[in-house]
Amino acid sequence: MPRNPTLIRYPSLAAALVSMVFLSSCQITNSIPEYGSKGIPDTSKTRPNILLIVADDMGYTDIGSFGSEIPTPSLDALAMNGVRFANFHAAPSCAPTRAMLMSGVTNREAGVTDSVEAVLSNNIAGPLPALLQDAGYRTYMAGKWHLGHEHEQSPTARGFHASYALVRAGDNHLGTSNFPSDIVAYRENGQVVELPDDWFSTALYTNKLIELLRDGEDAEQPWFGYLAFTAPHWPLQAPTDWRDRAVGRYDEGYDVLRADRIKRTRELGIIPETTSVNDYIGVAPAWESLDSESKRQQARAMELYAAMVENMDFHVGRMVDYLKTSNQFEDTVILFFSDNGASGSDSSFRPRTIPRTDWDNSLSNMGHEGSFVAIGRGWAEATTAPFRNVKGSLYEGGTRAAAFLHHRSIPQSGNIDRGYLTVMDVLPTLLEIAGAVHPGIEFQGKPVLPIRGRSFWDRARGNTAPVHDESDVIPWMTSDERAALVRGDWKLVRESANENPDSQSAWQLYDLVEDPWESTDLTGAHPQESAELIELWHNYRAGL
Repeated sequence: MPRNPTLIRYPSLAAALVSMVFLSSCQITNSIPEYGSKGIPDTSKTRPNILLIVADDMGYTDIGSFGSEIPTPSLDALAMNGVRFANFHAAPSCAPTRAMLMSGVTNREAGVTDSVEAVLSNNIAGPLPALLQDAGYRTYMAGKWHLGHEHEQSPTARGFHASYALVRAGDNHLGTSNFPSDIVAYRENGQVVELPDDWFSTALYTNKLIELLRDGEDAEQPWFGYLAFTAPHWPLQAPTDWRDRAVGRYDEGYDVLRADRIKRTRELGIIPETTSVNDYIGVAPAWESLDSESKRQQARAMELYAAMVENMDFHVGRMVDYLKTSNQFEDTVILFFSDNGASGSDSSFRPRTIPRTDWDNSLSNMGHEGSFVAIGRGWAEATTAPFRNVKGSLYEGGTRAAAFLHHRSIPQSGNIDRGYLTVMDVLPTLLEIAGAVHPGIEFQGKPVLPIRGRSFWDRARGNTAPVHDESDVIPWMTSDERAALVRGDWKLVRESANENPDSQSAWQLYDLVEDPWESTDLTGAHPQESAELIELWHNYRAGL
């Protein structure tokens, strides 16, 4: 296998998918103007609009263009007529990913160690919407913020001209909020608001962003829109007319789904043909070991999860329809990714961030307002396979996310890019698209961290040069001191929080090109490489 990341064309199954979606007939003829962020920006519509869509706790293969059986025609149309990133990485959980997105640095450097009390540090430039504001963009946001509950930490205070945000980690998707009245859950333009009477999270956030964009249609400046869905994050809930769309689809269980997903993902060219089901390392009990009642409960949970993904796709389609009818689609760059792998929590899980306890998880009530259901480990492993582990883990199943970028300037639709990318790369990419530059180590008169991310805008449009070269060091670290570090093809992982980090036996080493499923630990075979990467990680840790 070649060591350098490559772009590949889609094979037979991908060709079948692309035949069902639209094809762009235009190519950009004018380059995006360049200017410094400290100068006077060009506010004309020569620069594209930017739409960033983020799914919440979605598995790697949960959309059709990445191997799913779930109908996702709107997302697939964008993906198959853009470039799919097969090697894109988020953080292993929600708030850390959002901190990296907004800052271009690691979550630890941005001051966010976990998903409970997450607040962005002041040692970063921006964050992202503030930098885009400086570049002359109108900035709007709807959906999950998860980077501070207070007014001064709200999206509006951090660079969005207008916003409607769930400021916390998660909530009901319909009905009443899980939070009592004395706990702030939602803010509109920084101010506390109550939920409308009739709502579903995915529809609400889409409606709000469309409203904001519609209000600004006559403006001369381009816009940045951040649509941060909470689907398909627990609790699994869906509107009445969506709950039963997948009934019976998952009765054969998660072992069968995992095999089917791997097969389709191979056929699409997302993962190499050499991958087999036996390469996958999972911990969930075999489906056949479950009793009949457990099987039915579990199958129902996955039906609801699929309904949430399908519903999300429907509302992405509404967003695309709005852009087309308002003649903005051709001038809009659309970037999509998930914030981490699928959650392995089951229906016994009760997050400490949500005080409510009066749930009715009976089979007949699953998916309704008063239920609190999650998909569990088996289904989560099926949606992240063949990669190892799920949300919360620093193995690839926790951090590798489905991602794609769509724009008419992409020369060859249907491409799959295998180059290593991270969510830290999004900020410099969007700045380049906006014709702006990062301010470096000083912002608004204060010292700030230089960014670690690198733009993949040229890469997406056909440049074969890798975004991250052999010298780039990409560290990861959780709140409980589990850690990972990537340099070139090598990945160092310490998944145990209790082991001595100075001991080489605490670490595992994997070759991400030959073994992206992380099945063979190479620390013994490559002790020098292991020692070098461990030292690099300690250097990073010492600098925090």
